[in-house]
Amino acid sequence: MKKGLLAVLLTAAVSLNVNATERMYGVATAGYADADFDVTSNDGVAYSLALGHQFSSKWYVEGGYLNLVDEDSGTDALKAQGLYLAVLGKAGGRLGELYYKLGVMNADVQGFESAEGNDCVATDLATAPVGMCAYDDGIVAGMVGLGFDYHIGLNSMLRMEALYVRGEEDFDATVLSIGYRYNFN
Repeated sequence: MKKGLLAVLLTAAVSLNVNATERMYGVATAGYADADFDVTSNDGVAYSLALGHQFSSKWYVEGGYLNLVDEDSGTDALKAQGLYLAVLGKAGGRLGELYYKLGVMNADVQGFESAEGNDCVATDLATAPVGMCAYDDGIVAGMVGLGFDYHIGLNSMLRMEALYVRGEEDFDATVLSIGYRYNFN
């Protein structure tokens, strides 16, 4: 449902009048993430889609979808994804923009834990291994990141970013990504 809602929001945002898209941008990134939750640890491919708006000469607000990890095999299976809202402070130059990101994320985390003393619940992960229970938790997490948007064209930028996410129940993720930013104006 979150993916469907994000797709509708992105479609609506790019379908607006040109005046409404002044100082707006869209970003798509892919990279590597290492995530830990409770006693489960996993790594894999991460990707994100976001829309942003420059509301001041040095500040942006950005909202989007971030898929941190999607590994669903074995006892260390872990899926983590969610929506985020962040502010970005930038320092611009001729080559691009150096920025830092501070934000909050509402993440959905799924995986397996020991069945001892737990009531098992069903999720969309593969059948739980013997002695394991599946869990599906919603958590709130804080985000902090550092990145650089390199100019490659009039409205195009190459984004390189390092992001750290930490949240409830010992959730912890580090993401290194590269992507494409398009300025709508």
